[in-house]
Amino acid sequence: MTVLTPSVLWLLGAISIPLIIHLLSKLRIKKIEFSTIRFIKQLETSSIRKVKIQEILLLLIRMLAIASLVMMMAQPVTQGFMPGWLAAEQDARLVIVIDNSASMTVMEGDRSFLDLSKQEALNLLALFKKETQITLAQTCPPTILFDGELNDPLLRNSIRSIQSTVSADDLWYQLNIILRRDTHIEPIKECVIFSDLMQAPDSLFLSGLSKIDEWNFYFIQPTTVYDNLSIRSVASLNRIKSVSQLVKLNTRIENSGELQKLNIPLELLFNDHRVGQVVSDIEVGKEKEFLFQAYPTNMGIMQGRVTLPKDDYELDNTWYVSMPIMERIRCGIIGSNNEDGAMIEMVLRSIDPQNQFLSIESRIQPELNRLFLDDIDVAIIHNPSNITEEGVSDLEKFLKSGGGIIWFQGVSDKNDFHPNLYENLGFPISSKLMTAGQGFFTTNIANESSDLLNDLQVRNLDRELPEVFKYVKTIVQAKHKIHWNLNNGDPFLLEILKGSGTIFYFSTLLDLRWNDLAIRGMVIPLMYRLLVLTGTDEINTSSIIIDEPKWISIEEKSLRNKWEVVSPSGKTEMIVPDYDREGIEVVKTGELGIYHVLSNGELFTSFPTRLHDNEYIGSRINQRKIETIIPHTQTRWLTLQDDFIQTFSETRQGKSLWKIFLAIAVGFLIVETIMGRPEPMNMKSEDL
Repeated sequence: MTVLTPSVLWLLGAISIPLIIHLLSKLRIKKIEFSTIRFIKQLETSSIRKVKIQEILLLLIRMLAIASLVMMMAQPVTQGFMPGWLAAEQDARLVIVIDNSASMTVMEGDRSFLDLSKQEALNLLALFKKETQITLAQTCPPTILFDGELNDPLLRNSIRSIQSTVSADDLWYQLNIILRRDTHIEPIKECVIFSDLMQAPDSLFLSGLSKIDEWNFYFIQPTTVYDNLSIRSVASLNRIKSVSQLVKLNTRIENSGELQKLNIPLELLFNDHRVGQVVSDIEVGKEKEFLFQAYPTNMGIMQGRVTLPKDDYELDNTWYVSMPIMERIRCGIIGSNNEDGAMIEMVLRSIDPQNQFLSIESRIQPELNRLFLDDIDVAIIHNPSNITEEGVSDLEKFLKSGGGIIWFQGVSDKNDFHPNLYENLGFPISSKLMTAGQGFFTTNIANESSDLLNDLQVRNLDRELPEVFKYVKTIVQAKHKIHWNLNNGDPFLLEILKGSGTIFYFSTLLDLRWNDLAIRGMVIPLMYRLLVLTGTDEINTSSIIIDEPKWISIEEKSLRNKWEVVSPSGKTEMIVPDYDREGIEVVKTGELGIYHVLSNGELFTSFPTRLHDNEYIGSRINQRKIETIIPHTQTRWLTLQDDFIQTFSETRQGKSLWKIFLAIAVGFLIVETIMGRPEPMNMKSEDL
């Protein structure tokens, strides 16, 4: 407890007045003449003691009454961040930071947390002197909106101008910048932070802050979110997406509110048409997973979304997806002789007898010098005998633009290939040729959860696995994903990711002298799957977090086209391609939804954005975690409520107690009046 007018406390000396009067009364000797002492004898020793106790109590009550009146005049308050007199009489430095990230759009009644924060920030200004130096900042994007005195009318307009966003906040970065640049010398420095505090500060927050102990921090959090379901993820379970194949989407839902949700519909829409729906109950604090299965409605870029009904936080009720549905794949077969390409072309013709979605080009190149891969989507390279630096460069460029390679290795001498094939492209190093003699090697799926082999839709897959007579032993690295092994543990089929492209590497040839894969029933669905995985545009359509840049790979011949990006709200932006990197970079991705990339006015691709993980309603950062960075003596924690301004004022300056001391003083005076009333002495009369 502290007092606002400590100068009044010298009046506490007045409590000695009743004591002085009491002592002086004891010094005066009263002479009373008695005709007889028989009445005095009637007074018992206990009665005399009672009188003395009563006198002492009356003395104490009178002294306490005076003390209470003096304390009332001194205006006592409970202990706040600072003594009330200091807050009232000295200049202050005030920083107000308002979080306008996505999660602050949560509704409480008919107003969002952000709107409530702005209103209370305006109301707070009345608690400070007009000369107070104020800095106002928002978190998304990190911006200082105002820096001046409280009486500047621009301050209130700046608070009102703060708009909600779908971005993730960087509260501690913004706070660090503000506090580091502060050069004010006011004795009182306060920082008021309106935020739901979804991200904890780290040690970097203190970087460059030499005088953090000068500041007092008020953390103002919203109240509890009661009604909220969120879509936490939507993941495709199948890599191949075609009109004839089911698209499987695993969807994870979380109840992050305080209400049990009953009979909640969850919908899947493709191109604005509902293709799936489930209804379920979700308990508080629990998660559920649902599997949607649907056939794509048409080829090309398919756009979809998974949606939940409206609740207190709408931004996490929709998850957007964009996926390429296979149209036509341009395939180039490159072999060292006619025999190398004949078997592969026969398999490809079996996949697409009517030439509906496969365009096949075969060429013979004994030496892979220049490859000229601009007009194809997938390059099938069978038994390459030599590859030069120029050839490696063409492959690297091809993969960078999103192309795919299916590689059948037949040469065991790594020196036949330029070192950049291993260093730049990450190919496994050929070691030596391995033969089974009169027998054969069996093969097995390396990983039971392999999405490449286990979804081939082949009956009795184990019986369809080929027998291998010879192969090239290779040295693999950690970045190589092994899908298929030989029975001795050596890899048979690898997957390598490079740039925007994919490489599938066989350590053998598609040749009956090497294995019997070509006559196995699995070869056609296997090659079909490899073509789709390498030939579709998965990279360009993959989702990004809001505000992250998105790179779109473009073929060299299309770079001079007119490129535009249309945001979910319909805003169009011209994009100049990067000719060196062969693509465009979309930088402005601050909206939630699906962005469309147009080439000469036609849809080229699309990609969705999603919320940052920190903008989902979850566990807020607790007080203890923040106080590992900022001492608890410098922090106060409040929530937005009906009496927020009064609570803030009491937290800052303390709660006024003068009314309590007045009531105490009045109570003491009433008791004194009652106890000080003289009582008649009752004595028994005796006959003389």
